[in-house]
Amino acid sequence: MTVRTFALALEFLGILLIIIGWQGASPVGFVGPALMLLGGILFFTRRSNGR
Repeated sequence: MTVRTFALALEFLGILLIIIGWQGASPVGFVGPALMLLGGILFFTRRSNGR
């Protein structure tokens, strides 16, 4: 698993948690944006491998 794949997985999981969390009126809805932020940071700060 590359950093890009991991970052995209975090973004996808964050979106799912936002949807599920707000429907269930649970604090899970607040974890989604945090995962999306973390995924965005990983995606944009990853190193290029020189190819």
